[in-house]
Parts: sequence; structure tokens; C-alpha cells
Amino acid sequence: MGVISDAIDALEDWCCDLFKDGIKSQFDGISDLLTDTFAQTTGSGAKGNLVSNFLTKHPAQFTGTAGSAPTGYGIWATIETLCNNVVVPIGGFILTVILLNELCQMVIRGNNFKDFDDSIFIKWIIKALCGVILVANTYYIASALFSFGTNVCSNGLATLFGSGDYLSKSLAIKKSALNSLGLGELMTVWFISLIVHLGVMILIVAIVITLASRIIEVFMYLSIAPIPMATMMDSGEWASIGKNWVKQLLALSFQGFFIVVALGIFKTLFSNMIATLNSSKDGVIMQMAMLMGYTAALIFTILRTGVISKSVFNAH
Repeated sequence: MGVISDAIDALEDWCCDLFKDGIKSQFDGISDLLTDTFAQTTGSGAKGNLVSNFLTKHPAQFTGTAGSAPTGYGIWATIETLCNNVVVPIGGFILTVILLNELCQMVIRGNNFKDFDDSIFIKWIIKALCGVILVANTYYIASALFSFGTNVCSNGLATLFGSGDYLSKSLAIKKSALNSLGLGELMTVWFISLIVHLGVMILIVAIVITLASRIIEVFMYLSIAPIPMATMMDSGEWASIGKNWVKQLLALSFQGFFIVVALGIFKTLFSNMIATLNSSKDGVIMQMAMLMGYTAALIFTILRTGVISKSVFNAH
């Protein structure tokens, strides 16, 4: 019986070590995955990863690739040509209609010509000149407006993450923190760590989908820019079209900032959780369950950043 008991104990110890190595390997993989995804987002040593390019690049510099070298500006050139050749004439026509209606209203408003004021023509000419300049150059004006958001994202990444790694390489789970767990508990923790690892991969996919959808929407708003810009010259209800377009563009611009904030919160929670696991020998399963919950919450938050940003700017 002693030999069998020793064999069982040895097998149990081997299984425990196996699951400890598995748990440590899972967390090392999570750390490497996050670090590779957000590695050196800023600074002179920046690698120019895909997420950073989505968040910090001006539309004219966006290529959709992970490299920092400007391999091509096909998207910007295509949308610019489409906007200037197709949409600007339509915007000019709408501006003409609005300005003529505005002129008629200004003339008639003077008590049927009895209180006629010549200065209304000067006002109208100034408004017409401003409208023509805005409609003709609205693609570049809108791009500059969007660049406010990219500048905020770039500064946010630099403030929260600096030029180093997303997670410190010294931050890793220690096998000694798992010594107090039995075989059954280790199996549970390993399974949860597997789910967390899968959740982080889903999180990265959600981030890429959100950022890709965002930049596509931005180019759509830029392509149609002359039309809402022309409606802003109206003194009536048509102006609401242009105002809402500006709100939508600002919401898309600052959506990236909310993504940066969410990533900063997750970085802090993940780092604190690993530190707690290394320093405490109690409640390991609960800590792991909370980490799994944080990962799931961040996925839903990333997908809702667009709604949050639109609510802030009252865009609809």
C-alpha cells in the first residue's frame, strides 16, 4: 500500500506541476499577446502597429497596414477624387439654392421693399463667398477637424502607456502563488485562465473590428462633406443637417480616445490582478473569475464606445 500511495502522491504532484506550468504559460501568453498588439505605440522606438495606426494616424497617412513606412495613400486619394469631382458640384448646387432663397427672404423681410436696406447685399455676398470657400475646401477642413481626435488619441497613448510595452515584462504570475491550491482547484484555475486567454483574443478582434468600422465611417463622412457643409449656410432647419454631421464627425474622432481610456483601465485592472495573485494565497479562483469578468466587460465596452461618444456629442 505504501508503494501505491507514494505513486499516487507522485502522480498528483506531477499533475499539479503540469497545471501550474499551464496556468503560468496561459498568463505569459496573454501578456505577450497584449504587449505585441499595443507594443511601443509612441515614442521614437514605435513599431507602428496596426492599432496605433488606426488611432493616431491622420486620414491622409492611413494605409491600413501595420508598418510605419508610408506604403501608399490609396484610400485618401480615392475619397479625395470622389469628393472633389462628384460631391462638390452637388454641394455647390445646394449652396446656390440656399443662398438664392436666403436672398429672397432677406429682401422680402424688409416690409415688402418699404424698409429696404442696401447692406443686406453686402451681408449676402460675404455669406456667399464664405459658403463657396467652405464647400470647395470642406474635405480638407473636415480632415483637419478629425485630426483633433487623432492628436488626442496620440497624447492619450503617450500619457497612459509611454513608449514602452503595454504590460511590464516583470509582471508575471509566479508558480509559488499557486502552491496552496489542490489539484481540483488548479484544474479550475487553468480552465478559467484558458477562457481569459480566449477572451483577450476576442477582445483584440473586437478592437480591430471597431477601429476598422470607425475609419470606414470617417471616410464616408469625409466623402459626403460638401453637402452638409452647404446646408450649414442656411438660416433655417436645413442647418441642422450640417450641425449633426459635425457632431457625428467629432463623435467618430473622439471614439478613439474612449478606446484608449478603456485600454488604460484594463491595463490597470489586469496588472493589479496579477500583483494580487502573486501576493495573496487566498481567493485565487475568485480573483481569476473577476479577471474573466473584466475581460468580458471590456469587450462590450469597446463595442459600445461609438454609442458613448455619440451620446457625449449629442449626435444622432
